[in-house]
Amino acid sequence: MIYLKLIININGKSIQGNNMTKNETKKTVETNPNEKILGSLKANENAKKILFMATNISNNLMKLVPKMAKSVNEIITEIDTKQKGKIKGQIDLAFLRTHLYNLASYDRKTSKNSAFEMAVTRSVKLGILMNTESNQFSATDTEILIMDKIATPMVEVKKAGQKGGVSKVANTSEQLVPVHTGIIDKVWSTKFAVQTRSSKTKDTKINFQQLSSNFLNELESVWKLADKKDYNKLLEVVDEKTIENLGNITALLTDNSIRSAWIKASDNLSVSGDVKKSA
Repeated sequence: MIYLKLIININGKSIQGNNMTKNETKKTVETNPNEKILGSLKANENAKKILFMATNISNNLMKLVPKMAKSVNEIITEIDTKQKGKIKGQIDLAFLRTHLYNLASYDRKTSKNSAFEMAVTRSVKLGILMNTESNQFSATDTEILIMDKIATPMVEVKKAGQKGGVSKVANTSEQLVPVHTGIIDKVWSTKFAVQTRSSKTKDTKINFQQLSSNFLNELESVWKLADKKDYNKLLEVVDEKTIENLGNITALLTDNSIRSAWIKASDNLSVSGDVKKSA
């Protein structure tokens, strides 16, 4: 498939001055080799209609995600079948999102619309998933359809008459089920997880002290995104599983068991460095 996880920037448009030479003009044109090809795509027409609707409404933007995703799938297919090998760079999330921004004449530097950007981003993600894994992802004009076990990997099973008789088991259903747009981000982050930065030291084993320091730094960064209400960036790093993990971490820390045990152990250290049995 044409989708690869690389990045290309086609957003910049060069401005030609009055005193430019022919050679300078030629170089300017060559900096955007994809512009002519992308502008000629037949799939652009349907995308433009939907984007026009998206840029002219303030509410219920997410309702347009299924339609927009179908258009993204059409654009990828047309490039893959008719323009294969002609596009400079790779067709990925950043590339397609920029193309849709250009079709909508949207300039985020002069007038940022977070709701519009979120709708476009989710549409591109879904369009890519539909193109690469059509048996798992689909869409009608009004609904997003994802394979049940992909959307909800685990399901709760309740056993009547038993205390604590609720357990989670793997979901094996391959039926396509309608979901809300937020699931797109969750599935995307699972399928295309950001690789963690590798350690600069030869010893790649991370102990708990280092792990806790790294977690605190990352947690502070995420807290700042939430505090600044930077919802687009927040959704890029936090999904439903992250919220679940944070809830479990909070529960573990609330009773101070780890802190209390550490204080007791520290107070009962022997000269040899071992904890006394009385601890």
